[in-house]
Amino acid sequence: MFSLKNAYAHARHKINSHLIKFNHPGVINLREMEVRLERLMTIRAFYTHAFSDTPEEDAGKKIKDWAKSKGLMKKSIGARLFGRNTYPTDKPEPHGYEFYLAVDGDIKPEGDIKTREIPGGPYAVLRFKNLYKIREAWERMWKWIEENEYEHVGWKKGEHGWVGGFEEHLNWQEEKPQTEWEFDLWIQLKER
Repeated sequence: MFSLKNAYAHARHKINSHLIKFNHPGVINLREMEVRLERLMTIRAFYTHAFSDTPEEDAGKKIKDWAKSKGLMKKSIGARLFGRNTYPTDKPEPHGYEFYLAVDGDIKPEGDIKTREIPGGPYAVLRFKNLYKIREAWERMWKWIEENEYEHVGWKKGEHGWVGGFEEHLNWQEEKPQTEWEFDLWIQLKER
């Protein structure tokens, strides 16, 4: 039986085995602001979007309220929360935000919650802590991609505008101050 946890663990093991073989530092020690490479399998996720003055908060409230109603807030369930900005124009403002909640089980979407896929493939991943460091983290990620001669798959025009990478909120189930939030940034790379 397919399991998101097993698929993710298997993909992480395969990539980590490959990276350990080449002595990649990100595998042995996931230090903050270091980039590592991972191959992500396509993930089916529950999805919502908001376009407002506070899109991150509004989309976050929708997905978290839905997750609570389904009993998905326990860390032991293993649900993963990804988000990203959406840009209806080629300018940084205004912008929207979409959330993807990846979880195993026979759960049906309802209301504003739909299903979407997070595309599989190779990704550059950067871990950091503290929401206020997000700009620095994205800058470091883009610089690493350029310096290491990788290519990002490119910006894509989605239903609500242009989209790029993902921000995975690692401790989203916990009530913590924003300075304690932990993230992995995910940028999909072109196959080499």
